[in-house]
Amino acid sequence: MTQVLLVQLPIPRLNFGKKTGNIPLGAACLKQAAAGLPGVRVDILPESVASYLGDAALKDLILEKRPEILGFTLFNWNVERSLALAEDIRKHHACRIVVGGPEVTPDNRLIRNPVVDTRVYGDGESSFITLLTWEGKFPAELSSGSESLFVSATSPYIEGLLEPHVENLMLLETQRGCPYHCGFCFYNKSRGGLSFKDEKHLLDGVRWAVDFGIEELYLLDPSLNARPGLKETLKKIADINGKKRVSITSEIRAESIDEELADLFLKAGFSGFEIGLQTTNKKALTVMRRPTDLKKFLKGSLLLKEREILPRIDLIAGLPGDDLAGFRRSIGFIAENSLDDDVQVFPLSVLPGTSFRKNSEKLHLTYEASPPYTIIETDTYSREDLLLSFDYAESLFDVALFPLPELNVAWKRKAPENQGDIHVRIGSDRFLSRLLLEDYRPEDEIRALAEKLTCPYQIYVGPKVSDPDYLAGIVTITSSANPFTPFEVIFIDPAGVPDTDSLLSHVRLKRPHYLDHDLRYLYSREGNRAVLFTVIAAWNTLVFSGDMKRQIYYWTQERLPEPEEMDELSDFPGIVIDNTLADTKIRDWQDHFAPSADYIPQICFARIDRQMCWLELTLGDEYCMQSLNFY
Repeated sequence: MTQVLLVQLPIPRLNFGKKTGNIPLGAACLKQAAAGLPGVRVDILPESVASYLGDAALKDLILEKRPEILGFTLFNWNVERSLALAEDIRKHHACRIVVGGPEVTPDNRLIRNPVVDTRVYGDGESSFITLLTWEGKFPAELSSGSESLFVSATSPYIEGLLEPHVENLMLLETQRGCPYHCGFCFYNKSRGGLSFKDEKHLLDGVRWAVDFGIEELYLLDPSLNARPGLKETLKKIADINGKKRVSITSEIRAESIDEELADLFLKAGFSGFEIGLQTTNKKALTVMRRPTDLKKFLKGSLLLKEREILPRIDLIAGLPGDDLAGFRRSIGFIAENSLDDDVQVFPLSVLPGTSFRKNSEKLHLTYEASPPYTIIETDTYSREDLLLSFDYAESLFDVALFPLPELNVAWKRKAPENQGDIHVRIGSDRFLSRLLLEDYRPEDEIRALAEKLTCPYQIYVGPKVSDPDYLAGIVTITSSANPFTPFEVIFIDPAGVPDTDSLLSHVRLKRPHYLDHDLRYLYSREGNRAVLFTVIAAWNTLVFSGDMKRQIYYWTQERLPEPEEMDELSDFPGIVIDNTLADTKIRDWQDHFAPSADYIPQICFARIDRQMCWLELTLGDEYCMQSLNFY
């Protein structure tokens, strides 16, 4: 029996339990395609496991399974971590390594790693079947169409291959390929044309989502408007989802929307669309080969908004042909036409396989060599202009485009006598999420614990632990064992301001970390974005601040803060409440202030059970609450 294990690693986060969107849909399609092959067993590392384990724990779990073939789905956010994990596995176990996904393009130097046996370009189903029936040494590259397999396959959810409960979300792929040729995008550019899922299977997927009570259904199409017979299909979806039990979202070109189509979207249960405007600059639109009729764009977007279907507008800063003035005009266009309910602004990523990557020198694009390949500057867009672009957008839209992680630093259990490290159950095992240094602990003990850390993890430093050399040793141990896992160090009531710059120099994360580039514009200077330092203290003045640093006010009074007191503490990024009031009083306060959580300082409760209640009230839709089973 040939044992195959398919792995997809998540977007790195600095908050444990945050939804990652790490749904291994591609892996599920591969398992589906191989179902009829004799002598083959294909397993998928579940989303609920792959998304929340640190590097060392992932390695040990895969080695326990000892697959003969280990496959990775590669995106820009996981390519380096996946390949490093493959190298680590190969040192201990002689399996064959196969990679596929959007990062696997002929021009991507990262994937030409000697640990990789086979690179699969484009659709994977047919190539996967070929590999599983291959005799002898695997080919270095494979590329084959899978149109018939895709068109005729039911949704993997229907066959029980995915975990919709993790995020209460279903991804329904109904189209492959894209009719547009935007220079920044590599959406199935390796395909010769468009393929559309058989309508019966599409409708079966919608029906399954309704029957199983899925909260959100995302139609995973680059442009839903490209589907032939869309209006008739929408009428059939409306028959299934007429009571709007499922909220449906997708992507679309707003220029394609007329009154009839907007009405059909409403009847079918659509709640929002991601709409890529990217820019209003005519020169930039020409360079990216994305013709846009702004009048039609505006009309289509407003038709959705009139029906309370949210248009989520995407803009890109740093496009070739654009400049700061052009970007401001694009921002102004959105604001002036009241389309700023949900705006996403991204720096350009010069992705492998795209026209922009191929012609980067000609277009004068300077970008980071490592993922997510963030733009640094162009001949018309300076580094300073990029910073000013995001500052301008944040000011105009009153949003934080690159927010710091939520304040979630609870470390106490309900029973005072039952304190110590905080574990969480993932799969069938327990892992360490919060390492408590209430006193000095042997380094050998820390080394053992480092093998079981979650992704991300937290290190809590109590007031008794003040030796900087000891702390330097601790972060060296944990980060050496988990070089791609972000983490937070929390100092609880320290005697003085900790020297975190020195501590950071002992961190052994792979640099630059993905977050170092992805959150580049969180601060004016480039540098660390993967390690966060938090001080919890009852100091009345703000003395600990800077890049990836925050000072939280420590509220230990035996009462709860009133609005005017929270206003007085608004200079602090947040407040940690630690007292012994009755649970009923705490819950009444939470119920009262939760609806206005966006307008008060960030709140966290020192006790884990109280913090989980607060988190569910205020950010429950952003977290996989069932993953936060701390003990």
